[in-house]
Amino acid sequence: RLTSPLPGAPISSPVTITGEARGNWYFEASFPVVLADWDGKIIAQGIATAQSDWMTADFVSFVATLTFDTAGISGQYSDRGTLILKKDNPSGLPEYDDALEIPVHLK
Repeated sequence: RLTSPLPGAPISSPVTITGEARGNWYFEASFPVVLADWDGKIIAQGIATAQSDWMTADFVSFVATLTFDTAGISGQYSDRGTLILKKDNPSGLPEYDDALEIPVHLK
C-alpha cells in the first residue's frame, strides 16, 4: 500500500516514499527501492525501512528517501519513470520475488 507518491504523481529530488507492506516483504526491517527512467536505467536506489516491528504478517509502515538527478535523461519520454518497491528476498529463489511498480513523472 503506497501512501506517497501516488501513481502518476510528479516527483522531484529528494523524494520521500511512504506506505505499508506486509511483514514478509522485509528482511532485517528493510527492502530495496529503485527509481528507473523511461528506458529502465536505474537513476536512484535505496532502502525502505520499517517504522515498527516487521516480524508480523500484518501491514507495517515504511519510509524511504531517494535522491536523483534528471540532468542526464533525455528523449521523448524523459519525464516518465517508474518507482519499484522490491520484496526483500535473501534466499535468491525466484518464487519468492515480488515487486510493486508505480509510474511517476520526474521533475
